Amino acid sequence: MRPMHTEANTASKAQYDYQNPAVLKQNFTIGQVAHLTGVNSKAIRYYESAGFLPCPPRSANHYRRYSMADVNRLLLLRRIRILGVPLSAARALLIGASDARCIDIQQELLALVDERLKVLDQEIANLQQFRVALANYQRALAACQPGENEPFSTCPDMECIDFTTASCI
Repeated sequence: MRPMHTEANTASKAQYDYQNPAVLKQNFTIGQVAHLTGVNSKAIRYYESAGFLPCPPRSANHYRRYSMADVNRLLLLRRIRILGVPLSAARALLIGASDARCIDIQQELLALVDERLKVLDQEIANLQQFRVALANYQRALAACQPGENEPFSTCPDMECIDFTTASCI
C-alpha cells in the first residue's frame, strides 16, 4: 500500500527541499511549523505576541498560515535559544531576518556566537577561581579541630566554618 500524500507529509519533506519554488511559497499550519522547527505551538504563539515572529495571515477557516520565511525565522530563533543567547540580544536579527540576505544573517549570527563565547569564557574563568577558593575552604575546614563534644549552639570558634576567613577567597 502506498503512503498517503497529505499536507503534513509535504510539510515534513519541505525542510529538505529549499530549491523547490513550490515549497518556498507553501503555507503551513502551526502544527506543521511546530513539526518542522521543533518549536511547540504554544512557544510559536508566544514569539508572535512578543514580536519575534510577525502575526501570520489566516485562512478562510481562521487558521494561522505560515510561510517558509516564518519557518526559517523560527529555526534561527531556536538555534539562538540553544546557543544560550538572550532573545533581547537577538531581537534585531530576528525582526529583520525575513528581508535580509542569508550571508547577512550568517554574519550577525557569527557575531552573536562570538559574544556568547566571550561570556562563556568569562563564566568558566570565574567558576575556576571559585573552585580554587572552595578547595582551599575544604582544606581549612578539614584542618579545623572543634571540640568533639561541644554543641553547635555554644561553639566558641566559628572561624572554622566561616568561608570568608578561611583564607580562601
